[in-house]
Amino acid sequence: MERITDVSKLVYTHIQGGQFRWVTVSTLMLALGTILHLVSPSVGGVTPNWTIATYCVAILLTRPNYKQTLGIGLVAALINVLTSKSGFPYGNLLSEPGGTVACAFVMRLMMGLKIEKIGKLDIMPFVTGFIATCVSGGIFVTILWQVLGLANNIYINAMLPLVVIIGLVNGVVTPLLYFPAKRLFAKRGFLPSSGEITSDHSNYIIEPSQEGKISVEHVNYTYSKATEPSLKDINLVVHEGDFLVITGPAGCGKSTLCMAMVGAVPKFYGGRLEGMVFVDGKATTQMDIPELATHIGVVLADYDTQLVTMTVKEEVAFAMENRGYDRDTIETRCKEVFKQVGLEGMEEQKITSLSGGQRQRLAIASVLATNPTVLVLDEPTSSLDPDGTAELYRLVGALNKEHGITVVVIDHDLHAVLPYANRMALMVDGELRCDADVTTTLRYMYDNGIYLEALPTVFTAYMDLEKAGHTFGEPWLSIESARAGLAKGGVAVSETAQPASNVAFASATAQDVVTVGGGTHA
Repeated sequence: MERITDVSKLVYTHIQGGQFRWVTVSTLMLALGTILHLVSPSVGGVTPNWTIATYCVAILLTRPNYKQTLGIGLVAALINVLTSKSGFPYGNLLSEPGGTVACAFVMRLMMGLKIEKIGKLDIMPFVTGFIATCVSGGIFVTILWQVLGLANNIYINAMLPLVVIIGLVNGVVTPLLYFPAKRLFAKRGFLPSSGEITSDHSNYIIEPSQEGKISVEHVNYTYSKATEPSLKDINLVVHEGDFLVITGPAGCGKSTLCMAMVGAVPKFYGGRLEGMVFVDGKATTQMDIPELATHIGVVLADYDTQLVTMTVKEEVAFAMENRGYDRDTIETRCKEVFKQVGLEGMEEQKITSLSGGQRQRLAIASVLATNPTVLVLDEPTSSLDPDGTAELYRLVGALNKEHGITVVVIDHDLHAVLPYANRMALMVDGELRCDADVTTTLRYMYDNGIYLEALPTVFTAYMDLEKAGHTFGEPWLSIESARAGLAKGGVAVSETAQPASNVAFASATAQDVVTVGGGTHA
């Protein structure tokens, strides 16, 4: 085991689809081959063997080992047994695995001899398509010759030459499939670029330099095929009991940071990660996403996609059943989380009958059911009205204060969440510009003119007053704190929505009305 002393130099690359991308690519290509086989017309009694052409493309793109290659061949054989019209279709059970192994062998041989290209032209699709077809077809017609007792002259003068002809045809159609497929799968991030592989950190000892529920250390992250990193040297520690709000302009990388915390970056999205993210002291690259889910619960902006059952109780129970909880534990935890999120008495209701806010609560309940110690919410209010937003953050604030759950919220609408937060981080262009208490980060945004449209109006009014020489105690993060500050400053505050002519407001700022969340307060 090698101990890593400087995580800033640690790199983890992951190709989307991971170690099973060969399954995804070969499945899609064989499906295409089956369709082409069923609809392709015959010309002069000759038609391309689309199954061989498509599995050659899959092997060239994903470069599976021989065991995996044999698996592709067996699947291709089963498809041909079901769709072939030959006199003895079961011959495919030997011929197709033979063809896939021949393709993989030739591919490795050409790569080893560095003859896979002539100039800039990749000739491997032609060569492998031709040889794999000759090997597979040769095995098949030989079996057919023996099983059906065909004459030797038919086998030698007709069947074998036909195999070579179809091999030449496949040598043409395989490149026609290969190059478009390569562009398509590369664009989707399923194919490695030169020298790029999925990393293995299992033999490393990786420890955080700082204690915390989540520790993000020297993290740079670049999505597959992206030219610029989405995260740039991020250092952030989330301590137990924190209520951290991360904000920033659209596209600044805050959701990417959220996905890095829960392990989806890079293990789901693929790409290149430099540095490390630790959860409860463990490196995320050394944990599977299901294991991370026992530490961190995540609620996405599109929370409806997380709801998969029919009723409220089934949804919460489903999360625990997947982790092997016994029936008694499931019943107990269901009661506990329904009480926590305020869904008591609604257990048997259909999910489709719930309001948006109730479905949001249900998504949180299903996450809480497995007892995570950290709750991450990625723009949770994107589809909620102001009342639903306020209610959601009252719930999340209670989970933080009363149940000790550490909370990380990614949001751009700060009015409702800030009264519950003890920390706030600002991201701009993939960088963490400020990480401090809420007031300090808001001041940083105001003083530097960064993302001013996200600042609560009441806080902006306070800063305008302060800038004009008037102070009213603690900065205002809500209407209530504004009223209290004005009262301490000897300014009468109307309880109605009617503006009052107030010297302090009139001299300090051009406005004498502060509007927040639809209410006007003088």
